[in-house]
Amino acid sequence: MNTRILALAMSCAIALGMAAQYNPFPWDFPQNVKIEAEPGQWVLSCYTFYPSAVSEQKDLTDEVLIFYSTKMEQVGETSSILSGREIPNALIIPLDPQAKAKKGDIVLTWWQEGSGLERAIVTDASNPAQPKVDYLDMDYGTKERPGFAQREADQQLKPGSFIVLRDGEWQPGAQIAAFNGSEWESGTLIREQDGKVLVLGWASHIKAYKKENCRLIPFKEKLKKGDAVYATFVDTYRDGYTVKKVDEKIGRVWLDRNGSEEVKSIAEVTKVLK
Repeated sequence: MNTRILALAMSCAIALGMAAQYNPFPWDFPQNVKIEAEPGQWVLSCYTFYPSAVSEQKDLTDEVLIFYSTKMEQVGETSSILSGREIPNALIIPLDPQAKAKKGDIVLTWWQEGSGLERAIVTDASNPAQPKVDYLDMDYGTKERPGFAQREADQQLKPGSFIVLRDGEWQPGAQIAAFNGSEWESGTLIREQDGKVLVLGWASHIKAYKKENCRLIPFKEKLKKGDAVYATFVDTYRDGYTVKKVDEKIGRVWLDRNGSEEVKSIAEVTKVLK
């Protein structure tokens, strides 16, 4: 056989072998996930990045998979259709079409003047179905240099665009600390099932953990000035922080670490890891 033809045949065989081995759901998490949602209902999902990454056979464990808002088109047994794309149900978070909130509640939603999954604290519940919120997953900044959290404060949510989060429940949007053997990694819970958790971690990378290695971080933890706490540093929780001030209304905690002040959200500060 002509060596050129042989080389081409071998290349094709290798490519076909790689295609056969490609796993479009590489996480150690159940895929028999059932969701309750109706066509037209708001959901959060990585429906933009996931299909293109799969079609290009990229390593999904190393991909940025940002969760955006969209509306459900068709619900399936293990996958559903969003914006004309088939997405595993495990990667879809239905929001509550009848949701109502009260002042001080923590909700899962998205940045409604932009995109991306966000937790937020309700600052005004005059209209419980369309509360005003301050976003918790945005940088706070300082008085001199306000961050997105200050600039986007008191935004009003659309009806049906959020879930009210409750401490102690393994529900989508809960804050998670997952022990990887040496450190506590931080992230947002996507889903929990059969003793496993799927988490949206640092830089929108998806990870799976055993539930027994994870802890829920309370949103309503009682923190006061002088408390020694853990706080997030990049993608992990680390100790050595001291609480300077707590503003429960906006869900922010001022911390000191080695003489340097930092402002974190209530999801980023905890005593439960001690």
